[in-house]
Amino acid sequence: MSDRYAWMSDALCAQTDPDLFHADSGNTAYRDAKKICARCPVAQQCDTHAQAVEADTAHTWRHGIWAGHTPRTRAGRGDAKRRAQIGEAA
Repeated sequence: MSDRYAWMSDALCAQTDPDLFHADSGNTAYRDAKKICARCPVAQQCDTHAQAVEADTAHTWRHGIWAGHTPRTRAGRGDAKRRAQIGEAA
């Protein structure tokens, strides 16, 4: 693993059941994953990575929990960022 991704070995999700982070339905199914993310020492790196990987991806194409955020909440943050950038360009 390159140094760029070395933080992933410290991620708590890497030490637990991956199915917790890829629930089949809604926010309540992600409850346990969010608790793990809340304690994770590399949550900030995970969040930054998720934003970079997903960039302009619609929430319907996103999956799993990243840094305690559901696909819908991550997509919403991207929408807010795009709206801010449009406002800055105007």
